[in-house]
Amino acid sequence: MANKIAVVTGGAGGIGQAVVARLAQSGFGVCIVDQNDKAGQEFVDQLRKDKYEAEFSRIELRRAAEIKEVFETIFAKHRRIDVLVNLAGGTIHKHPIHEFPLSEWREVIDVNLKATFLCCQAVSKRMKEAKSGAIINTSSNFGITGSAGRTAYSAAKAAIIAFSKSLALEMAPYGVRVNTIAPGLTATARVLAVHTDAEWAKMSAGMPLGRAGQPRDIAEGVHFLATEDSAFMTGQLLHVNGGMVFN
Repeated sequence: MANKIAVVTGGAGGIGQAVVARLAQSGFGVCIVDQNDKAGQEFVDQLRKDKYEAEFSRIELRRAAEIKEVFETIFAKHRRIDVLVNLAGGTIHKHPIHEFPLSEWREVIDVNLKATFLCCQAVSKRMKEAKSGAIINTSSNFGITGSAGRTAYSAAKAAIIAFSKSLALEMAPYGVRVNTIAPGLTATARVLAVHTDAEWAKMSAGMPLGRAGQPRDIAEGVHFLATEDSAFMTGQLLHVNGGMVFN
């Protein structure tokens, strides 16, 4: 993977850092794109201390102009983007449908689905011209099963699956692969913060494999989809969820 460039949105988060580290270990130069400036800069500093090639760009992924500017800057510097990993997103708001403000519904859709669309759009022309590339978008087990109170999030994550299949067909003639990864219950700081130790132990024990996922589990799935190990895969949904969902 020497000299190849990967862009990871949400790369300063819990799963994001594991994904970035795994790609860096494999030889990618990694461009982290995230709204958390402090975490992003600190993580890049650590990666550079460990002799990995990494850089950070702060971005608000709901703003099309910012996305366009950041990706153009990356292309101008590196002349290529070989892999795009769209990890940024989240539930953000959770309400019963009759109490769900439209503004918050739109925010969830924008952060998850709109941002994925805009980032894919930002790399599509250059990847077509290069006749190579890999795009990995992120769904969720809730994009398959749904989740009470998460109507906006589940809708966005289900839409990402169909969007990715359509994009895979569009990009396949140009040698560009598009796949989706769907994490299940994963032990990130953000998730752990909303559960007591007892709740988390019960949830983990209830998993078919007997434990919750770790960020490194998702990172290995992303790495597989980003490299030639999955060279004959496109338009696929890869569940990494310990058996929560079979599909």
